[in-house]
Amino acid sequence: MTILDRYILKQALVNFGFGVTLFVTILTAGDLLFRLTRLWLQTGLAFGTVLRVFFYSIPSFLIYVLPMAVLLAVLLTTSRLAAGSEVIALKASGISLKRVTLPFFLLALWACTGTVILSEWALPASVVRLQEVVGEESAMPDWLVQENTFFTDTSVPGMERVFYVKRIDRERDLLHDVIVQEFDQGSLTRIINAEQAFIGADQWIFLNGVYYEMDEQGRVERVVRYQREVVSTTQTMTEMIEARRKPQEMSFAELSDFIEREGERGQHTVPMEVMLWQKTAIPFACLVFALLGVPLGVTSPRAGKSVGIGISILIVFGYYVFFSLSGALAEGGTINPFFGAWFGNFIGIAAGVILLWVKDSH
Repeated sequence: MTILDRYILKQALVNFGFGVTLFVTILTAGDLLFRLTRLWLQTGLAFGTVLRVFFYSIPSFLIYVLPMAVLLAVLLTTSRLAAGSEVIALKASGISLKRVTLPFFLLALWACTGTVILSEWALPASVVRLQEVVGEESAMPDWLVQENTFFTDTSVPGMERVFYVKRIDRERDLLHDVIVQEFDQGSLTRIINAEQAFIGADQWIFLNGVYYEMDEQGRVERVVRYQREVVSTTQTMTEMIEARRKPQEMSFAELSDFIEREGERGQHTVPMEVMLWQKTAIPFACLVFALLGVPLGVTSPRAGKSVGIGISILIVFGYYVFFSLSGALAEGGTINPFFGAWFGNFIGIAAGVILLWVKDSH
């Protein structure tokens, strides 16, 4: 590593730390901190417990914050280099703008690695710890229990039930808007829809719904509407809550295995395939933002921190608009799941390469 690389990297690391602090504060203060403060003041929950909930929630924010912080760090550092005429001096010495990009790519690579570690290990572990804290405190509100979760019940030999749950009411141990797929020896035999479900006396009790009985070819054989449907189980509600997982909270390998199992059963897995590839696209956004940030920072040499923050927010907003739209198209089957997850990165790479080439040629 040359003196130039160390010089640039030192400034970029300081700005990166500033960016992480800033964006974590922005993302958490708008919702999480407000709710936790209200919970602490209104319920008398121990301050230590509130802090544990906050810190266990941080990894879910950091996955998105690290790429944003890379972009801000690159913008602030390059704009400062340009404002001090250092970029001009480097070009006069025969050092191209592409060469100046290298230390920023090193920073982005570190951030990319950190994002992967967060997604693969820290986030799943923090979810488990958060569930433990929620289970310990009866005063915890419903919003701390994530919506749109799923879990499995394999307590009956030979039978597996996959639950998809819209919302969990912890105060009453009640599930809302439930879809259950029943598999007997690996074959789908019944799909149960219910407005509510709960466990009582070693039984799952489903209320106000309809179930579909399937034949050996997987076709609907009979449709039954019911007010109350009962099936046996040895699982408790506490065990169910601890076992629930969202696809976003799984590691790449765990989600990949789950998609494979669901695909073998003939289930629609495209939305989960999009989530799978998004797990690779989001860390790579660190490198994309580094590529975009260098030419944009040089273009606005007199931009202060406030302007850099504004530009960063606009670019991130545009990136996630593409990210969401292409993901929705992929989930609808219009485009390939991989392309849908990576479309924002492809656009960012193309724009960054063009901007860098234009600025380097002047």
